Amino acid sequence: MREHVVAAFIIIACAGSAQADGNPPAELYQTVVTKKPRTELSAALVKPAEKAAKAHDYAHAIPLYQALAVARGPGSAEQKQLALLWAAAGQNSDAADAWAIYASASDGKEKSDALAEATRLSSAPDPFAEKLALAPFIAEAKVAFATARRAFSAKNYGDALVAFHIGYALAPDQPGFLKELGATYDKLDAAERKRELYRRYLVQRPFGPNADVVREELAKDRDALGTLLVSSSLPCSELWVNRQKISTKLPEKGLVVAPGNYKGLCFNPKYEMALFEYATVEPGKPAAMTFRWAIIANKLDHPLGRIALENAKAPGTMVDLGITSAEIGVAVAADGRKLKMVLKDDSGLRTEERLVQIEPGQRLVVTW
Repeated sequence: MREHVVAAFIIIACAGSAQADGNPPAELYQTVVTKKPRTELSAALVKPAEKAAKAHDYAHAIPLYQALAVARGPGSAEQKQLALLWAAAGQNSDAADAWAIYASASDGKEKSDALAEATRLSSAPDPFAEKLALAPFIAEAKVAFATARRAFSAKNYGDALVAFHIGYALAPDQPGFLKELGATYDKLDAAERKRELYRRYLVQRPFGPNADVVREELAKDRDALGTLLVSSSLPCSELWVNRQKISTKLPEKGLVVAPGNYKGLCFNPKYEMALFEYATVEPGKPAAMTFRWAIIANKLDHPLGRIALENAKAPGTMVDLGITSAEIGVAVAADGRKLKMVLKDDSGLRTEERLVQIEPGQRLVVTW
């Protein structure tokens, strides 16, 4: 299980009404006037990005191209290369997002081809447990940070905004970037853009190093945040929310988070169980993410047998629980319905069908 450090969201267009041509409105850092050419602001990243891409070193190539796309725009060759790299790395969801961004700033055949690729990739599987861990570029991010601070001091706020975003794309967990980006947006009379950046950071990284600072800033607006209540009927060996592993105890009253969609994973290798749940948090409201699961103990002997159980999340679909473990974790039906269970002995001579009521937290022992 590897954590995927997500920085791609900073190059996704702001939420809001679409433009007349159907494309989302551009980000401010994509349109703001800079004193220094954008190619110059990002020139030092070109050679290492090309080298990493040529070596198929996606963990290093992707953040470099994210930073280049930030500087050079959604319709740039670098944005297109970013989409290709995400796809080559097997990260279909991220590749689809990158193609959609490229399409939004393209015309003609380039636009239609990019949209077709985004549609194709968005419909392909994107397994939660196989996300690519991107390498942070700390040294390069610090250089961008210093460049941005100098531009800010000189009141070149457009240069500062672009340079801060470049550094943030290279190392999103480095302290200071969000605070300085917020201050720069304020100087550009774009306080709502700042809040949107903060909200998206908090959705993507609710347990990130800057999460508490962001929560404090967003909490200044009444009902700007919501609450996520996470619970499990049995212990999770690992608990993940939006691709982040939770290593601390969650508050009993829930975690204060930004409004948005949350995907959770409860993983318990002892019981060979990986259960996904979802929650949508609305401003000023609580939302529950509840992992409802139980344990099936296979005590079929004389003769030995195996168990197939109806998938609680896909009615009518049977899942073979296997024989690698005598106890297996299974999801419980949210509506409390009984599930079909089929028992077969190894020789195939004995078969039984049952309807079983499984309760959250239960250990159900199955015998002939």
